[in-house]
Amino acid sequence: MKVNLGGIVPLSTLDWTGAAAAVIFMRGCPLRCPHCHNAHLQTGESFEELADIKSRIDEAGPFISAVILSGGEPLVQLKASREIAIHSKNMGLKVGVETSGRFPDRIASLLGEGLVDMVFLDVKEALRDPEYARATGRWDVAPRVAESLRLCLEAEVPLEVRTTVFPKMPSLDRLLEIGGFLSDLGIRSYTLQQGLPSDCEKPFDLVPIKLLIYISTTMKERFGLDTTIKKGPLSYRSRPYQTELFQICQLRKLHPRPAFPSGSERLKSSDPLRKDRDDEDRDGDGRG
Repeated sequence: MKVNLGGIVPLSTLDWTGAAAAVIFMRGCPLRCPHCHNAHLQTGESFEELADIKSRIDEAGPFISAVILSGGEPLVQLKASREIAIHSKNMGLKVGVETSGRFPDRIASLLGEGLVDMVFLDVKEALRDPEYARATGRWDVAPRVAESLRLCLEAEVPLEVRTTVFPKMPSLDRLLEIGGFLSDLGIRSYTLQQGLPSDCEKPFDLVPIKLLIYISTTMKERFGLDTTIKKGPLSYRSRPYQTELFQICQLRKLHPRPAFPSGSERLKSSDPLRKDRDDEDRDGDGRG
């Protein structure tokens, strides 16, 4: 099987709080968010063998505790995501998925097989059009995101819901609308990210941290949401991600983790996939 791969970060402590993770950036995304920090991964082809990606995870394995599927939108390549998740789980690693929530059926498939330990789900705007269409460049995404949230809650998988805040997107009123919606679902934690200019954008004034703190306090007072504030997502090509694995090996001790599963406990990559009911944006694994 070939994977349309954007790149691999062998070790990151930026993406999953409390975990050292390898991050697999996969190409392809159906959305066209105006501030996308990995716009170069929305399209294009750079296919690599799945076996080579597994070998890269094996190489990083002694120094990590998790693998994160990112992108782009990793669920565009559902089969490849599943195979990477199975390989990682059989190594005793946790698996996280960073997703826009665009494919609720596909996240449900991975959750149903017990392949996901953490979901990082971006809620980009108030969950209604035209606001969500402006934030994603596509109509009718908002109900899919809401369904993905519900499926994650039903599966009781750890969930980080996050909104990246840019000037005028979302507005303060719409951020509070998002907070109210999450609270009504029973979600009790929320992450606000300070939006940064992408590689393709001109510099702009960032939303002040003081304002994000005020919003965080208001979220707690009105909705009981414990809100974390972070810097916005980084491009895969940005400097904090450019540490080579040999440097990491010199700096880190081996990361303890459970022994590999064996026998019947091992997940099988040959298990049949659940039928994906989403006919739009078919799986993009492609060549092999």
